[in-house]
Amino acid sequence: GGSGGRAGTSGTGGMAGRGTAGTTGTAGTTGTAGATGTGGSTTVAQGPCDIYAAAGQPCAAAYSMVRVLSKAYTGALYQVRSGSSSMNTGSGGTTKDIMSLNGFADTVTQDAFCGTTVCTVSLLYDQSGNGNTLKTGSPGTTSGGTYSNTNDFESSANKKSLTVGGHKVYALYTNAREGYRTALGVKGKNVPLGNVAEGIYELADGTHAGGACCWDFGNVSPDPTVYVTMNTIFFGTGFWGSGAGSGPWYMGDFEGGVWAGGTGASTVNNPSSPSLKVPYALGILHTPVGKYALRMADVSSATDLTTAYDGAIPSGKTWGNAGAIVLGLGGDNSNNSFGTFYEGAVTVGSPSNATDLLVMQNIQAAGYGK
Repeated sequence: GGSGGRAGTSGTGGMAGRGTAGTTGTAGTTGTAGATGTGGSTTVAQGPCDIYAAAGQPCAAAYSMVRVLSKAYTGALYQVRSGSSSMNTGSGGTTKDIMSLNGFADTVTQDAFCGTTVCTVSLLYDQSGNGNTLKTGSPGTTSGGTYSNTNDFESSANKKSLTVGGHKVYALYTNAREGYRTALGVKGKNVPLGNVAEGIYELADGTHAGGACCWDFGNVSPDPTVYVTMNTIFFGTGFWGSGAGSGPWYMGDFEGGVWAGGTGASTVNNPSSPSLKVPYALGILHTPVGKYALRMADVSSATDLTTAYDGAIPSGKTWGNAGAIVLGLGGDNSNNSFGTFYEGAVTVGSPSNATDLLVMQNIQAAGYGK
C-alpha cells in the first residue's frame, strides 16, 4: 500500500489582547454639614413692663399666672403646691415652678404635676427682675377683722381656667383669708420709698369681687402690724367711696379709707367712676407727689380709659411708700374680701395717660377670652 501522509503543522496561538487601564476617578468633594436645628419656639411678645421701661417708668414689681410681662424675663411665673390641704398656709406636699412657653404659662406641666390632688399657689414670682416674690401673708393687727391676725391661706392653682390668645391658662382666684405679700420685714428691691411718684396697673375679674376690706394691690408696710400711708389700688365694693351703678369699682386705698376720688372724706360717691362687673376690668392708679389719678376700662370693648379722678391727694395725706408689695389683702392683713387677679405691676414713677393706653392695647392684643 502507499505511504501514510504526515500530520499537518499545529497552528500557533493568537496574540492576547491588552486593554488600556481606565484612569482613576476624581474623588467627590466633601458635603456641606447640615445647619444645627433650633430648639422649640420661645417667641415672647412685648409686655407691659417693656412699655413702661421705654416710657421711663420701669416696673418695680410685676406678677401674672397668665403670661410673661417682660421680654427679658425668663424665669418661672409662679409655683404650685400639690398634696396640700384645702386650707393650706404654706407647708407640706411638694412644689413645682411653672415656667412659660411662647409667652404663656405652661399649664400642661402644671396639670400633669397636680393631677387630681388639691393644688395651691405657693409663690408668685416677680417678673420685673427685682426678685420681689410674693408668698402668703403674715398676721397683722386685730383691727383688720376676725382673722387678720392669723396667717393667710394659699389660693387654688386651678380654680379659674381661661383662654388667652388660644392658650389655656389659670388666674389667681382668691377667697377670703387668702392673699400674698413680700417677705415679712423686708422692703422690696427698687420699690418706690417715701414721698415719691409711683404707678400701678391691675387686670382683674369684675364678676368675682368682694364687698369687704380689702382686696388691694400695691405698696404697703413690710410689717402688717405697723400702719403707714399706703399706696394701693382697691377693687370691689364696700362702706367707703363708691362710683356709678352697683360696682365693683377701682379706688385708691391709702389707709384710713378707700377713695373713689376727691380730697375729702373717703365716703363720697364719684359718678365718674364706672361700675366694672365685667370679665376683664383694667384699673390704673397714678400717684405723683401730692396728687393721684384713678383710670379704668373694660378691655373687652374700650378704645381708651376713663379718668374717674385726677387731682390733689386726700387732705392730710402724704405718700408714705414703705416698700412692701401686697396682693389681695389690706395693709394690716385685712383678709375679708376676695377677687381674681390676672396681671399687674407697680412702677417707679407715674406713667402718662398715653402710656396707659399702650398698656391697655397690649392687654387687648394678648387675647383675653380668645
